[in-house]
Amino acid sequence: MTELFRRATGCLQEAGWTCEPPLSTEDGVPSALQPAPETVVDWVSSFSQLSNADETVWFLSRHDYSTGSEDAFAWNECEQLSIQAATTDDEAAAVSRFWKRHVPILLSVRNGYEYLAVRDDGAVVHGAEPEFEEAVAVFSHFEDLMRYIVARPTAWKDVVERLLFDAGKHP
Repeated sequence: MTELFRRATGCLQEAGWTCEPPLSTEDGVPSALQPAPETVVDWVSSFSQLSNADETVWFLSRHDYSTGSEDAFAWNECEQLSIQAATTDDEAAAVSRFWKRHVPILLSVRNGYEYLAVRDDGAVVHGAEPEFEEAVAVFSHFEDLMRYIVARPTAWKDVVERLLFDAGKHP
């Protein structure tokens, strides 16, 4: 997996992304990452920052999942916004149930709020405002997202292409 991560990070850097080396991982896995597959924990531990050139799209790093992070956007920003928007206890409970099954791995503020998350069955889903919980699966497995980044196939997955690479600029 490490080689796949290195290649994916390299492809993102070739597309203008910034990558900073990982911080220490001695503190153990943050509780927010406990439900994530081991490959996702390994991925988010492989960098401290991984973002596009204007920092409007970024993969969450292991540090971002720590409760003490002071970044402008929390790792669970979409969940927090949805809970604030809920008008009934039932709606708030439905939001909480959704996010117990999903771990965000990428956030975007480029064209409104969007995210990629790993669902508890390993699938990668995409969601966007205003209904973050109306997520659509874009990959069956997290590793498929990594392979997609490396391959940059000609049959683009529009949502992922738009998030990760500048839409319309093909290699």
